[in-house]
Amino acid sequence: MASSGGDAGAGVTGYAALDVGDVDQRQVSTRADLVPRDGTARRSVAHAAAFDAVVYGLPAAYQYAQMCRQYAETGVPTGQFVHERRLAAPGFAAFRVPNVDTLYSNAWLDLREGPVAIDLPDFGDRYFTLNLLDAFGNASNISRRTVGPAREVWLVAPGDDAGVPDDAVRLRVASRLMWVLMRIQVRGDDLAEIHRLQDSVLLRPVRGGRGVAAGATSVVGEVVDPDAVVTDWEAFFHAMDGALRLGGVPADETALVRRFAVLGLAGTAAFRPGLLDEETRAGAASGFAAAMGVIDACRPQLGEPVPTGWTKVCDKGAHGANFLSRAVMNHVGLAANVVEENTSFNTYVDGEGRPLGGAAGGYLLTMERPPPAGAFWSVTLYDDSGFLVPSAIDRSSVGSATPGLLLDVDGSVTVSISAEDPGVGANWLPAPRGRFFLVLRIYEPLADALSGAWLPGPVRPVA
Repeated sequence: MASSGGDAGAGVTGYAALDVGDVDQRQVSTRADLVPRDGTARRSVAHAAAFDAVVYGLPAAYQYAQMCRQYAETGVPTGQFVHERRLAAPGFAAFRVPNVDTLYSNAWLDLREGPVAIDLPDFGDRYFTLNLLDAFGNASNISRRTVGPAREVWLVAPGDDAGVPDDAVRLRVASRLMWVLMRIQVRGDDLAEIHRLQDSVLLRPVRGGRGVAAGATSVVGEVVDPDAVVTDWEAFFHAMDGALRLGGVPADETALVRRFAVLGLAGTAAFRPGLLDEETRAGAASGFAAAMGVIDACRPQLGEPVPTGWTKVCDKGAHGANFLSRAVMNHVGLAANVVEENTSFNTYVDGEGRPLGGAAGGYLLTMERPPPAGAFWSVTLYDDSGFLVPSAIDRSSVGSATPGLLLDVDGSVTVSISAEDPGVGANWLPAPRGRFFLVLRIYEPLADALSGAWLPGPVRPVA
């Protein structure tokens, strides 16, 4: 926990400008790398570069496209929150695998000309976090866990030596452009109070920073459709190039990014796919498709399998150089929080390893004791693509904050997961007849959840 006037999150990787010629003092060529004259070879090089670029840059591309969508839909400038006033529900499309426990608020902060201060209200005992994400999905948090009762936090970019007031916390973030995703817990029908708390979180530029003053048009370059980046290689690389150009590249990754120059990425000019020759375009398209196929196929491998059939999601928001894990995590759902803030498990299968979906009698999930949460826990159901599923009772999740949830006489808790109402009231989680998966989230996890001493029970078909 950071003390007043101190650092939180020090030691993050520094970012460098896209001009990689000045990265170190070695005498290295500043000329462009060799590009094969042979068309077949050139296509192979482009394919390899595109594959690696997608695996490396997927979080950056997806986040940039998300920023474009927010600006296009709201016109809200950089440095101002856009508040969701209702919980995520079926049809929520901002990103995949949203929780239905908290209200979201989004802001993008431009720290190139100075820090941004965040003023916090008194949240009492209500769970909240401001999840701070750099362009690659690396997360840090402003929460009760990290800053305690602090009411003022300064976000300071790499290389900025700004001092902070004695009663404020300095949080060193990892890049010049930061996505702030705020989550505030909903408890019953208290939306008006949460709206008041959302509006009480203030963003202030300090020392001449552009945090609030700059309009998003000065940040967003070419607007990219978030849906297109998933399927179209040109849209993806437009978004990736915009993100790297704006947010910068970690200093120790500039050599990797320089390889992508064959595709026209991260160079002196913005990405222009129409300037690429036919073989390079073909290689870029095939490399993109191959990478997205691998990323999608790896979705069930996120984390470590546990004996009860679930997978414990590991390293969320802290993947380091595990670029494939990072890409898969952000493909499944942007803005995953670190395990210390939100420990989660997912399962696509029942306790016998069979895919979830289609069991005539549904399923039962029994946990011998409720998940060890300092705040609360929930189990949420998604379709196979990571979107919320409509139901007759408008319920997508069951957890400790569900009004009327009943514990068994032995202290265990059972959730019934089925298409038809099993008559268990608040313990029923409606399910589609087709494929689905489950995510168990533990907010402010206690020691047993972090260590693995506690595990969720298996999901068993009803006979």
